[in-house]
Amino acid sequence: MLKKIRYKKFITVLLILAIIITLTACGQSVSDEEGLSQGNGEENTEIKIVDHLGREVLLEKPAESIVSGYYITTSMLIALGLEDHVTGIEAKADSRPIYHLAAPHFLELPNVGTLKEFDLEGAAALNPDLIILSVRLKDAIESLEKLGIKVLAVNPESTEELIESIEMIGKATGSEERARDLVDYIHDKNLEVKELVEGQKRKTV
Repeated sequence: MLKKIRYKKFITVLLILAIIITLTACGQSVSDEEGLSQGNGEENTEIKIVDHLGREVLLEKPAESIVSGYYITTSMLIALGLEDHVTGIEAKADSRPIYHLAAPHFLELPNVGTLKEFDLEGAAALNPDLIILSVRLKDAIESLEKLGIKVLAVNPESTEELIESIEMIGKATGSEERARDLVDYIHDKNLEVKELVEGQKRKTV
């Protein structure tokens, strides 16, 4: 079971990296303004999202300054073309090759710690419109919420939850169209993988 969970997580991360590399190679064809165009029109309606902890997160407008405390969601923000709106990320950013390639300025951003040692005060001090965290940081999420800071809790540990996370982040940032493109890309790649492994026998030890 543990091996199966790790395999799913590996595939999830691999898909994210493939998405980022593909989109980065296209020369960032969608600008930041286009990425945030959804929700910036004449109607300024409240954004309502139910996250992976079942919490209802309400935003008055699409988030423009974002802190990400999880490397998977940080990668999602790059794929959504929102890297210039990220003001803080998880620790050890220099150990992520994808940041060097797609968003080198991330290496200079303030870090908010890790899943084991999250910097609550440091994250709050950045005063972002939205903080995106793993559901595993439930206590920190509750503390930030008490401070009046908007937090989105995600759990992108399976393909289904990965897609839900992308959709939630897309909605929170007004990047629904870009999010739909990423979801379509993932579905296409999943089909390709299934076709490649179809009929293949698994070796057992």
